[in-house]
Amino acid sequence: MKSIIKISLVLFLFGAVACEKPLDEEVFSELAPSTLFTTEAGITAVLNSAYSYSHHANLQESWSPYYLQGMPTDELWGAGGSIENLWQALINFNWTSTHSQIVAVWTVDFNAIRDANVVLDNLDPARFSADFIKTTTGEVNFIRGWVYSELYNLFGPVPLYRSSTDDPLQPRASDAETRAFIEQELEAAIVNLPEDPIAFGRGSKGTARGVLCKYYMNTRQWQKAADVAKQIIDSGKFGLVDDYANVFAIANEGNKEMIWALPKDASSNTASQSLNALLFPPDYPRPYPNNAVFAARTYLYDVFVNSFEASDTRKDLIVTQYVSATTGNTVPGLGSDKSFPYKYEFDPNSVGFFAGNDLPVVRYADILMYRAEALNEISGPTQEAVDLVNQVRNRAKASPWNLADYDKESFRNALLEERAREFFFEAKRREDLLRQDRFISGAVARGKNAKDFHKLYPIPQVDLDANSLLKQNDGY
Repeated sequence: MKSIIKISLVLFLFGAVACEKPLDEEVFSELAPSTLFTTEAGITAVLNSAYSYSHHANLQESWSPYYLQGMPTDELWGAGGSIENLWQALINFNWTSTHSQIVAVWTVDFNAIRDANVVLDNLDPARFSADFIKTTTGEVNFIRGWVYSELYNLFGPVPLYRSSTDDPLQPRASDAETRAFIEQELEAAIVNLPEDPIAFGRGSKGTARGVLCKYYMNTRQWQKAADVAKQIIDSGKFGLVDDYANVFAIANEGNKEMIWALPKDASSNTASQSLNALLFPPDYPRPYPNNAVFAARTYLYDVFVNSFEASDTRKDLIVTQYVSATTGNTVPGLGSDKSFPYKYEFDPNSVGFFAGNDLPVVRYADILMYRAEALNEISGPTQEAVDLVNQVRNRAKASPWNLADYDKESFRNALLEERAREFFFEAKRREDLLRQDRFISGAVARGKNAKDFHKLYPIPQVDLDANSLLKQNDGY
């Protein structure tokens, strides 16, 4: 879907590349329009810039979360091209604080926070209506809650910037302070935002609840997660798409299952994504002449591909072999750990490497399975939990689960693997394994030199160099 959120002049005014230090403020010049902070259009332009960053705009920023969350797990591996060394560092648990994909996510998230804070600091009640201030404040709450929850997931506690006037030289907040701020922001967003987003890719009560539910799950706040999931289910605003492939189809973007998705636009290389360009080899038969691929390839492990039942339609979005466009020969993938995830179809309107497929963050299927998992953690498996999972399995034409077959531990294990099948290549596997304390033990079982400190990524070295108050995560 072409995003309604466009990168505006604000990208020029505030800068579109990494700051020398977190939230480094730019001094406005005479190029800054005098109406930037005095009109709704000006404020909205800055807000759109914050949204653009929070959507992980730009190429590396768009694909980095998928590999940070997938490559260190039992889900993905990759080879080829100049990016291979980066991926090998993730696969083998020897990444460092200069890893460019780690730096990219940190930078783009703090750029979003910076611009969101600029908006909040310029909502003058003498200039703007109460309704505009309430909704815009809610959108700032949402952006900050979403971005800080992602930073916390990857890095642990980080500096908390609540205003554009904060000194950029800030220490990391405590764990309790960081968690309280994320929860506070998302709860405020639920209060302040409308039921439906003003435009696709912007916040609403439903998107804020979806992100809050994800955050509660990943911090093991089971009862709170179960309660928010039920609120989303009971709202009736979301539901499963009948056909699994249509959840991700370009023609069906903005569908009822996408609670929070990052909109992409192939016509802008700063608002597009290039996941498919990192998946397939140059001889893969691309359906449109305007599609392009890099030298890198992304693969799924055989043990995962073979975990699907024969009837399960979700495996149809996995390419297990292809006919080479160069030689005409069949190239097998399954059997050598070289099947490809093909969840995001080639965009007929792509511009070379730049594609416009929207990227899911929280789907309704997530919410059903989050509630099932939370209920199990609270009191063991229940008929409700089994029924919630079966909604997802029934859609995939997989055989239904029976309550009598599970106790708490076996349901936990089964659900973890069911989430792998439902959400493969959606940047969820690392956090799912972490939540169930399987991330490090699973890596060790695969022969990796994984240590407990690898549960978090390192703070980028460039930011440590710029901010003497910022301390590195243990182990790095």
